[in-house]
Amino acid sequence: MIYPMDNTVQRYAWGSRDALTRLYGFSNPRRDPMAELWMGAHDKAPSKLVVDGVARPLGDHIAADSDAVLGRAASIDTGSSAATLPYLFKILCAGEPLSIQVHPSRDLAASGYAAEQERGTPIDAPDRNYRDANHKPELICAITPFWGLRGFRPIDSIGKDFAADEFADCDVDIAAPRDEADLRRFLTSVLTLDDDQRREVIAAAIALAESRWRAGADEPPAVGDESARFYWIQRIADVYPGDPGILSPLFLNVFSLRPGQATYQPAGVLHAYLGGVGAELMACSDNVLRGGMTVKHVDVAELERAVSFRSEEPVVMDGEPVELVPGFVRYPTPFAEFELWRGTIAGSVTVPGGVPQIVFCHDGSARLRAGGAVVELAPGESAFADAAAPVIEVDANATVFVARVP
Repeated sequence: MIYPMDNTVQRYAWGSRDALTRLYGFSNPRRDPMAELWMGAHDKAPSKLVVDGVARPLGDHIAADSDAVLGRAASIDTGSSAATLPYLFKILCAGEPLSIQVHPSRDLAASGYAAEQERGTPIDAPDRNYRDANHKPELICAITPFWGLRGFRPIDSIGKDFAADEFADCDVDIAAPRDEADLRRFLTSVLTLDDDQRREVIAAAIALAESRWRAGADEPPAVGDESARFYWIQRIADVYPGDPGILSPLFLNVFSLRPGQATYQPAGVLHAYLGGVGAELMACSDNVLRGGMTVKHVDVAELERAVSFRSEEPVVMDGEPVELVPGFVRYPTPFAEFELWRGTIAGSVTVPGGVPQIVFCHDGSARLRAGGAVVELAPGESAFADAAAPVIEVDANATVFVARVP
């Protein structure tokens, strides 16, 4: 069977005030930040399935017959004792930069969650590090031009920027890393500067950025601009004055995506999304360890337990064609929990079933049929198909995203 979904919008402070309205017609008369549209069964904001006008939590639907709803996905380890949907699908709308963050490995998440449970730390405590026992690998596919930070830059590139004249005049020795083994020491030094040191180093970074960003701070970079880190230093400084994250574009790779391109973040990769709208797919978890650009809890020691201290370039994917499903591409990752498909459809296609799937309509209109049920989707709407459905028949003139188990 297939069901229309009723989903929750998360209104975090960094969210865009107009993206969901502009793209999908969501009402927002007060122009509040609208950060993420959540589609899934996560306890924090579970979607509801609409059956004969009655909304039922997706988790209840799964619990009633997990074998039929989840199929082979029921055996995927989610860190929970109960079978649940192994992924969480979002439309992420970044109006301002998100926090510098890392997601823990499954082992670290399990041990950290158990330790905080044993200490009696409330699950919603602001200083809690682990909200569940699962890891949180994730993928982002750009809907609009999209910018972010991901992974440490090459050591020589970090050293070159911190050797600029602006830092030479600074009394604080930031000491760029000598090699990958020195990255931990370097990150600790950046995140633990005292107030006076931080002000001086940030002033040097902003001066460097102002001298290098040829277009001026108010003109955003074009996708692929190699000097974009100097724009983002100034933008982060505007949003988070005095924050050590202002330095992050000097030691983390700045990446950009054109609409339809994607990249993914496994456990341990330090990253932050800076701006744009994207379809984000991840393991069903809310575990985030933060290092800056946030008013939320920062635990430097725990962050560093999770970080992989090595240089690595972001992997940008254009998608590969899905065999036998015309118009669709998939974005392969090494993760067992999820896979994202993107389809540009003008006519009829058949999407294979046998796994739990969420279909989101980005533009145009789509008619979905599965297990005798029919769902009509307009932009911004989604549907959930049980694993028991052998196929989803799609009649559409639309762009759709499909979240599914590989």
